Amino acid sequence: MMCAVTVRFIKPGSYEAFREAWEPDPWPAALQRVVVSRNDQDPDQILTASYLDLDAETLEAARDDTGVLAAEEARLRRVAERVDQIVFKGVFHVVEDLAAPHQLGELPSRSVNDR
Repeated sequence: MMCAVTVRFIKPGSYEAFREAWEPDPWPAALQRVVVSRNDQDPDQILTASYLDLDAETLEAARDDTGVLAAEEARLRRVAERVDQIVFKGVFHVVEDLAAPHQLGELPSRSVNDR
């Protein structure tokens, strides 16, 4: 599992337009979950965390796929119109997936490598 994280400052008052522009079209099959968060102190600062069900090698290969590349470039152009600044951008290998014990039926947390 990989997680792509981006922190941005969007143009003031443009959240709805940003959110619409951000939506992938088509939605990639590997994209399992996305968390979009707004900073309580500055609602124009947005964090997106996209969880992709693939490994680093498969992600790298997908970046060479012309169809994937074209769709992602189009999405990023739409998003760029609503962004003032990208603060951080990175891709991470998920090493643990934790949940509160009551959500796991009192099972311990587990490493992604244990699955």
